[in-house]
Amino acid sequence: MLTETSKAHDEVLSAMSLTRRDFDDLMMVGGGFWKLCDEADGGALKAAGWFDNLITDIGDQYYGERATAAVGPNTYVGTSTTAVTAITNATNAVVSATAHGLGVGDPVLLAGITPSGYNGLWAINAVTANSFTIYVGTALGAGSAFGTCQGLKVPRAAGMKLGTGSTAVAKNGAGAALVTYQTGSQQAFDSTWPQSSSSSGRRIQYKTTYAAGTATANGLNEVVIVNENVFADATTAAANTISRALLSPVVNKGASDSLAITWNHTLLGA
Repeated sequence: MLTETSKAHDEVLSAMSLTRRDFDDLMMVGGGFWKLCDEADGGALKAAGWFDNLITDIGDQYYGERATAAVGPNTYVGTSTTAVTAITNATNAVVSATAHGLGVGDPVLLAGITPSGYNGLWAINAVTANSFTIYVGTALGAGSAFGTCQGLKVPRAAGMKLGTGSTAVAKNGAGAALVTYQTGSQQAFDSTWPQSSSSSGRRIQYKTTYAAGTATANGLNEVVIVNENVFADATTAAANTISRALLSPVVNKGASDSLAITWNHTLLGA
């Protein structure tokens, strides 16, 4: 993918005491960088930093045995659907569907259900042989008509979320998901991202920009890439977290500040 050549990009590297060569090396091994700009001052750079890359166990599946097409569209498992027979009215709604065959972390598409708020793409956080659980945020009401569910083979990366937790990053467990979610920080990737390119391996680059007035908070310390419906204003479980990183120094985002986070995953060849 193209390396930025703008003056702002050079300022970011300078603020991090990095040269362009250092930055290229950073991209090769995987990692990312962030920049905080004051839009009330013509976009002047206020702070910047870089972070090491860590792909979670779910992220390994995302790139490995789930064989994701990271830049492409969602891919359904065949054309088959399973009938939904009941849904509980709860924050964690239990969906009854006999022999659905889905697992924790899989996206599932619900359709033809009343109330209509249940219809759409959700991430599964618990399963039994004949039911699965989805986190819907606010309970959506008792079901009065039931349609179908359809599993996805390839969960696309959806966007980023921010938090204020400082727990060390880890492949699984507490360090593999947001520790303290920052309300209002659900944000889709910027237009034309993710991008994919081939260098010494396959590189996927993600970028999300938090505009002025979005996710305004002090102490932003963690960022994740998630594969769920990113517009859910809630934390994300480890089962749906592809990557997590700690921001350094900690970001204090004012009301007039924009925050841009660029994240690189490099998949090495044989």
